[in-house]
Amino acid sequence: MKVTLYMAMSLNNMIARENDEEDFISHDSWTAWLTCIRKHGCMIWGRRTHQVVKTWDKQYLEDIKGIKVVIVSSNENYDVGDQFELASSPHKALENVQSQGFSSAVLTGGSILNSSFAKLNLINEVIVCIEPVLIGAGIPLFNPEKFDLNLKLLDVDKVSNRLIELRYEVVKNAK
Repeated sequence: MKVTLYMAMSLNNMIARENDEEDFISHDSWTAWLTCIRKHGCMIWGRRTHQVVKTWDKQYLEDIKGIKVVIVSSNENYDVGDQFELASSPHKALENVQSQGFSSAVLTGGSILNSSFAKLNLINEVIVCIEPVLIGAGIPLFNPEKFDLNLKLLDVDKVSNRLIELRYEVVKNAK
């Protein structure tokens, strides 16, 4: 199963402010993200990201209608709502989407879940949209943990006058 980590972030690696605000993420990033998740048909995010998603405007939730969404939480009683499914671990999330015929999934946060997938060596591709802003304090792309991902640059795309998208392959078993 191919897992693509896709995140929008500040130039200095922040995916949100400390209070979970993503006000610096542009509409161009949103559009690029939607294009990616629609290509794969399914995505995975964590409980904390889901808490933020539940506060989104209804239009944003309409934009992801028809996309399979799996929320990873160690709390097996966590109520994800009708549009979403629950898994207790990264492996269980991948088993879930694979059992429903998907050959790939988009991992889309947050920091803790991104790190969990990285530590388990489950990420095959990393795509980041770089917003032209520096955030002094916030939530980084990965939670500080011990792991390495060796990457090979595949593409650089200028999405708009302000935004670039970097696409990397995760090099497995690199020394």
